Amino acid sequence: MKSDISKPSQDLVIIFVVLIISFIIFGYYDVLELIVELSSKYEDYEIDEIFSTMIVFTFCMLIFSMRRLKEVNDSRKKILEINKQLEEAVNEIKTLQGIIPICSYCHSIRDDEGAWSQLESYLSKNSEAMFSHGICPKCMTKALADADLSDDT
Repeated sequence: MKSDISKPSQDLVIIFVVLIISFIIFGYYDVLELIVELSSKYEDYEIDEIFSTMIVFTFCMLIFSMRRLKEVNDSRKKILEINKQLEEAVNEIKTLQGIIPICSYCHSIRDDEGAWSQLESYLSKNSEAMFSHGICPKCMTKALADADLSDDT
């Protein structure tokens, strides 16, 4: 099942919700005042530096997430475009497969319904092949010989 929201978008929504909840909690308990108080009381632990570093880290992760979301969306668009091209290519391909029953005398071909049709007609209908007719030297000699015989009678 395909979701309407991509995974990176869901991550950003979760981050946003967590930020809103943390804002409400931090506002209710005056967390910044508690941090200032703790950092003054326990200056040796460098709590204020850790807190500042966490804020910078959060912004960096937000920027990274937004860039990653853009990359994923660009990749998704490319994949959809390539899939469309592949589907169009598959739709254009006509292939003949399996055993094709052909008359050894007149070279007509029997289709799946049992009807007989000329070789050219069958191949044109079931493939992208087109035909141009000519006559080979061997048949030309035979045709001329047959024409000479018909003139004598």
